[in-house]
Amino acid sequence: MDFAIDWSTVGRPLTKAAEQLRQGTSTEDFQSVGLLCREALTSLAQAVFDPSRHKVEDGVQPSPTDSKRMLDAFFSSELRGGSNEEARRHARAAVSLADALVHRRTASYRDAALCLEATQSTTNLVSIVTGRSEAERITTADAEPFRIPKMNDETLKSIVQQYKEQGLETSLPLLEEKDVRLARGYRMAYYPGTRREVWVGYHGGRYEHILMIKPGPGGA
Repeated sequence: MDFAIDWSTVGRPLTKAAEQLRQGTSTEDFQSVGLLCREALTSLAQAVFDPSRHKVEDGVQPSPTDSKRMLDAFFSSELRGGSNEEARRHARAAVSLADALVHRRTASYRDAALCLEATQSTTNLVSIVTGRSEAERITTADAEPFRIPKMNDETLKSIVQQYKEQGLETSLPLLEEKDVRLARGYRMAYYPGTRREVWVGYHGGRYEHILMIKPGPGGA
């Protein structure tokens, strides 16, 4: 099946959501991330869903905004076998996260970050299924830093361990020292599998540290 998809309708709200997440300080700001993610998922579902090909399991014809049913039917048809249910479950979770975030009166940065991450990864799943190249999948949203609020977060430990297994030693200099460190031979330690910088330690309304690879025997 050929997919004629206008990816800009998906990319625009994702880019806005990433910007809102970066600048957000209030519950309303973080709720708006959910609205933008929901918009992106709706555009994504509308772009790939073909009612003549993608059959909805419960027989209910999806409305134009029923992204959950449309994506569920899309993955059910396009992905057969063992990975089918996992992909469908992931898409359903992304839609649920966005819906919940919009109405959450205590929405936080963490809630919004999780929602955006799930939405982006669902978009990438669809990209893979529809044959979009990896280079084409690199959008502004994908280039957004991967943010880890706490210094002792298990995710950070996992990323550091992955670099260590490659014989590379990492460091967490201040974010404002990034250019100076690069000039001294340091390299960026991206989130595995992406080109996203890793920002760590949220304090006083901003992130303070960035993950980098040290120069020398362990970082060369």
